[in-house]
Amino acid sequence: MLTVWWLPRQYEEASLPFVLIPFTIDVELNKQLELDYAISPLTLYRPNERHSSLPGQPRIALDSSGELEHYLLEEHLTAQLDVLAPKLWLVSTPRYWHISPLHHQAVRGRKIILTENPSLHLVWYYDRIYIKPLPRYLLSHAFWKYLNTQTVELRSAITGFVRTYAYLIRYESDFRFATCQEQQSMLIPKDDGLGETDGSEQITFERFVKFISPFERLPDDLVNPRYHYGELRLSRLNMYAKVFLRKLTFHHVEAQWGSYLGQFLTPLLSVFAIISVALNAMQVQLGVQGLLQDSEPPWTYFAYVSRWFSCTILIIIATTITFFSSLIVFMLLHEFWFAKSVLHQRQKSPATMSKEFRSGVV
Repeated sequence: MLTVWWLPRQYEEASLPFVLIPFTIDVELNKQLELDYAISPLTLYRPNERHSSLPGQPRIALDSSGELEHYLLEEHLTAQLDVLAPKLWLVSTPRYWHISPLHHQAVRGRKIILTENPSLHLVWYYDRIYIKPLPRYLLSHAFWKYLNTQTVELRSAITGFVRTYAYLIRYESDFRFATCQEQQSMLIPKDDGLGETDGSEQITFERFVKFISPFERLPDDLVNPRYHYGELRLSRLNMYAKVFLRKLTFHHVEAQWGSYLGQFLTPLLSVFAIISVALNAMQVQLGVQGLLQDSEPPWTYFAYVSRWFSCTILIIIATTITFFSSLIVFMLLHEFWFAKSVLHQRQKSPATMSKEFRSGVV
């Protein structure tokens, strides 16, 4: 259910007579914030508390609107990925629900790495995936009222970010993993933020589902372009960043130049080895020509064996190169066709996408 919340007259915008909050106040999971309507612009504050900072961020003062807005923009905008959005179908399956639950990340052999960089949220690289924790303040109904007075860019970025958690946490096992302190990967707060004397309540799986379920049904129109997609492959982001962002990489995984350049050494050595074997086989072919004409019969037999063996090596090399080249082309064409099919289906009938397109290589 989307909550329709009417702004006070002095805050109404001509282009936005009312705004939508995905969840109702009775299912909010953080009760530390209230909205002060007496101050212009609208200001957040923490009632009955000596703190005047954003919950979970003691460095960010609530009474400084400029500081708060700057922090929110820095923590949630994904400018580079929004620029890449028209090309992200080359990087990932073009579905916003293309997100594996937390338990399935382990099934895939991926280790969850916490990150506060919004551009790395749900970006995976071989055996790891980066996930940004869900801040306390995003669980507050008052904060979403305040958020609706901010720019559309910020609102859509935060809405898309929260929507990803509707797919990351699908089962109680996912919830236990997200709240487990022993695994050092707490992704969501464990309580609603009130002190024990104020009746603090634990966030249970049932309460979290009631909060997050409305986000699952939000359309792409309400989120920024990056969150039209789910998980993104870092290796491909790094590759396309050179073309579309004019950057060496999207994100440096290796901190040393030696490690970075080392990844290009293996394919170069492989190419060099193939060329060396082919050249040696050709050299053998040329070398046995004289033996076939001038040598005694035993050496003539050896020359014939050498000649045919070198021919066999050249054929094996040619066949191997052709096979793997064809396989790569097939996989690229398959992924291209699959991504284009999903894009076409998303434009034609988004409601039926989950029923028809089950899997893909991307």
